[in-house]
Amino acid sequence: MQGSNKQPVEVDSAAMSKFDSSTALLKSRAERLAALMESGEDRLWRPDELAAMFKHQLSAPILVDLGSFDAHTAATLKKLGEAQGLVLKSFADLFHHPTPPLELLKLVKEFAKANIEHPESGLPREIASALYSISIAAALVRLQVRITRLPDSDLRRGLRQEMERAWLDEKTKGLLAQALNQLSTGEEAPSHE
Repeated sequence: MQGSNKQPVEVDSAAMSKFDSSTALLKSRAERLAALMESGEDRLWRPDELAAMFKHQLSAPILVDLGSFDAHTAATLKKLGEAQGLVLKSFADLFHHPTPPLELLKLVKEFAKANIEHPESGLPREIASALYSISIAAALVRLQVRITRLPDSDLRRGLRQEMERAWLDEKTKGLLAQALNQLSTGEEAPSHE
């Protein structure tokens, strides 16, 4: 390139070694992920993904998910699931049965609570929270029994929060609405907590 007035560009190799774009990108992603994890919020799932997971969870066999309890509890679970000719195979069967076994609702509530509180749970916190509230609502509506010590104000707030989830199915939202209505009328259900 004769006649070119362009001067060669000098590269400061020390400056280049300090800035590696791929390292900066990875560090940026890691920092954002760490901030998300520290916030305690489950923002990793889109509403359509949560809807699919919730639908799957409702159809999941209760004995599989709750089967991680001790042998005695697992045997009790099986007995409760088949009690009185009821064939409660899934969470949906349990929640929407006219007279679900109280002990089974309590076990689901405890299962959900354990998943909410466990930082490494495989069940998204939103799904576990929904199962927790739905089990309480089912006990209130179907059996007129209270299986939580939460004050009415906290329980109402929790039920409303669950009802606002876009991914929750209408039948389950209806159950939550019935429980809210029951709490609003001031009918005090006997406690079995």
